[in-house]
Order: sequence, then C-alpha cells, then structure tokens
Amino acid sequence: MNKNIINIVNYGDRICASLECNGRRLASINGSCFSSLDAVKSALLELAGRYVGMAVLTVRNCTQGWRDVTAMATMRRPVVANQPAMATAPSMGSQYLIPWSL
Repeated sequence: MNKNIINIVNYGDRICASLECNGRRLASINGSCFSSLDAVKSALLELAGRYVGMAVLTVRNCTQGWRDVTAMATMRRPVVANQPAMATAPSMGSQYLIPWSL
C-alpha cells in the first residue's frame, strides 16, 4: 500500500466525515465548505466536545473519490463541576440525610 499519497481537500468538494470513539459516533459532518483536511478535522473535534481515548476519524471526499481513516489519541478530559460543600448538604452514601429526621 502506498502511504505517500497526500489527500487534498479543495473548497467546494463534497465531504462526508465522522469521528468515533469506543464504537460510539461522537460527531459527523456532511458538507462542501471546507478548504483543507485540517479544517475538516477541527470542525469534527469542535462538534465532538470533550472525550478521552482513541478515536477514529474517517474523511471521505465524494468529489475526488478518496477516503482517509486516521486514529487520533486525545486527553481532552471533561471538566468536573465543583462539588457543593459538605456542611450545607450532609450525605452518607448516595442519599442525602435530613438532620431533623434522625
């Protein structure tokens, strides 16, 4: 297989692309307003949001007739929300305790 082939995206080419992680489709696009392969990748990453792990990026240029499949590893961890203070809502296990009901 010849790996020296460079896939070029021209503005106006019909592009179908998807990003999948752990067998789940995170994002997909279908359009013709991309000027480069990097523009397609960044649009998919923006749509996918935050995820962690190995993802498979599939880009198909329907106009030129080629397909590119690339693996992408990322550490885009989700943002953890601040936990409420324990003094305001005491809890034990997964249920809240009501202090006057004890």
